Amino acid sequence: MNDKWLGGPPSVIIPRLQSLLADIQSLASPGGFDGPVEAVTIRNCMLAQRSVPCLIGEMLDHPQLKSGPGITSELFYLDRKRRIARTLSRWYHLDEGFLI
Repeated sequence: MNDKWLGGPPSVIIPRLQSLLADIQSLASPGGFDGPVEAVTIRNCMLAQRSVPCLIGEMLDHPQLKSGPGITSELFYLDRKRRIARTLSRWYHLDEGFLI
């Protein structure tokens, strides 16, 4: 199963996210990070932005935003049958009007 939004099957994506989590946890640990073991060299770089899958729509009962139009953080999981989605920040219930 290849997920069109995330670009790969869960068997590939899950270990990548677990690795990211472990790296960030080691950064947060006092004395727990000596630098990356393997790193790619990049020259003449600059900060840029790219599009990521997300949801836009009318937010209801969001814990940090007023109800109304909004956009989510990066989308990691979408189940149209169960009408649920998980972004980097939280779970969402897909109410009436889901368009895709």
